Amino acid sequence: MAGQCENAPAMPRSTPAVRDLLAACLRDLGATRTFGASAPDLSGLTHVPVAEPSVAALLADADGRIGPGPGVAVLPEHRLRITAAPGATTGELAEPVIVTDASDLPLAIARWSVEGANGVNAVIELQLDLDLDAPAPVNASVLRLDPTGGRSMVLDEALRDVQPIILAGPGVVRAGKVDALREVAAKAACGVVNTWGAKGLLPWDSPHHYGTAGLQALDFDLAGVRDAPLVLAVGLDGDESPPDRWAGGQVLDLEPAHLDLLTASWTDPARPVPPYPKLYTELSTVLAPLYASDSVPLSPARAAADLAAARPDGTLVVADPGPAGLWVARAFPTTEAGSVIVPSRRCRGFAAAAGLVAALDGRAAIGVTHEPADQMTDAIFELAVAWDAALVLEVWGSEADSRVTEPSDRIANLRGALAAPTQTRLGVPVDFALTKTIVDVAGEVVAWM
Repeated sequence: MAGQCENAPAMPRSTPAVRDLLAACLRDLGATRTFGASAPDLSGLTHVPVAEPSVAALLADADGRIGPGPGVAVLPEHRLRITAAPGATTGELAEPVIVTDASDLPLAIARWSVEGANGVNAVIELQLDLDLDAPAPVNASVLRLDPTGGRSMVLDEALRDVQPIILAGPGVVRAGKVDALREVAAKAACGVVNTWGAKGLLPWDSPHHYGTAGLQALDFDLAGVRDAPLVLAVGLDGDESPPDRWAGGQVLDLEPAHLDLLTASWTDPARPVPPYPKLYTELSTVLAPLYASDSVPLSPARAAADLAAARPDGTLVVADPGPAGLWVARAFPTTEAGSVIVPSRRCRGFAAAAGLVAALDGRAAIGVTHEPADQMTDAIFELAVAWDAALVLEVWGSEADSRVTEPSDRIANLRGALAAPTQTRLGVPVDFALTKTIVDVAGEVVAWM
């Protein structure tokens, strides 16, 4: 396994049990709670009782995708799901790793941090054939895996003349390296193309913001990524940006931690950033009239823009993959990284689950899904009612709430729901036939395929 290991500080208990070792390893990854029918009694982790395993797994997936640490589900047959990958089913994974020796536990858990870029789309399942009440092995302690292998990265300033493009994914946000990426873009006087899992890395009107890519077949071509002489690729989710769609020239793969020193010694550039690519200019042209439209059903671009305008500061927006998620990912104007999340795999019920997880943390959230309703969304909504947890869910579609006769009605409904700490579903009439306008520019939708 790639990566450098380092021992974290020893656990404070003088005679820890295996469950203490397990809890310490999970906390070191950033986990804060577990979901499931049985309470594992792990010190420092809150247990949230959820009887149905599939619901527990979805809530853990949503918890991990919001981040920065993983979500954890306690599943039947002594399985432990450590995850930030909504939509990843057990059938898509390797068989659960069977842990029979507590000495192997730290490495088995630490693997999660290198499954993706800083936990991006990462999921592992462990089958714990262990006595959690037995004494922990004397020499066992928390283990950390460093995806950089302990190596830093520094670029020669002459590379600025190559006019590189940065292709950035959600790993940059998870690692807390947004400011470092912006500094690299400023020093290199280059554009940044973000995948949809990294919306908000740069304000939508920044000269460095070259657009959001990965949703449609021509995105990377229109953004100039395939033709770029050098692509600095960092924090990518392979489901959002498979290399065969964008890697046309020389690529330098980076870990988010590399951004700190990458261009630190460079002088300030004496030239402007190259002009926006076609991805930005051509989509802006066709989206402008859709943003301005007052028609009902709403244009999906207007629905996304009004959602952004009505969103209170700090409120999380989470959307299910599909027609609504496409437009949230494509047209929602973002200025705050991590404030908008649409998973990279198909996952019905994610929006409701992520909204419920946010409520557990006391954070306001707006979930967005699409017609028709699905069983998992209904199950999460029923759970929110049982817990008396605040949950606001917009359902976009042509058969939605007929009481919305103009865009201002939708905004008033949303603001009213956010002000009431209860469970609310809001119908939002949206004309998804207008998706053809962006397909004509950037090709067929390839996200979630």
